[in-house]
Amino acid sequence: MDTYVTIELEGGGDAAEDLRRLEVWLRADEELAPLVVRRERPADESMGVAYDLLLMILQETLQATALTLLRALRNHLRNQPGDSLSVTVRAGDVECVLTGRDALTRGELEAMAARIRQTLEN
Repeated sequence: MDTYVTIELEGGGDAAEDLRRLEVWLRADEELAPLVVRRERPADESMGVAYDLLLMILQETLQATALTLLRALRNHLRNQPGDSLSVTVRAGDVECVLTGRDALTRGELEAMAARIRQTLEN
């Protein structure tokens, strides 16, 4: 069974533009591009941002896809001016928050990806 993780942004200047830039960044990655989906938000929840980003996680590549996503998000944040922007990845009951200030190691990203995988497998 395939499932989705939700990707949300906080703390930037223009939330809609920040989300658009993140979407362009993720779609530039050959592995992630076909997995990125827009989900329209209900009108009462939109408050300036009309959609969320979802990433379809294929069951057979849970760990690799989650790790690729986390790396792409970390790199995107590093390329943004300032350090107030944060990205939240939600998968089931697991929530991973990354910021531009984080100096995450490969091992830390792998541990986050493993948490996502375990949640989605259960």
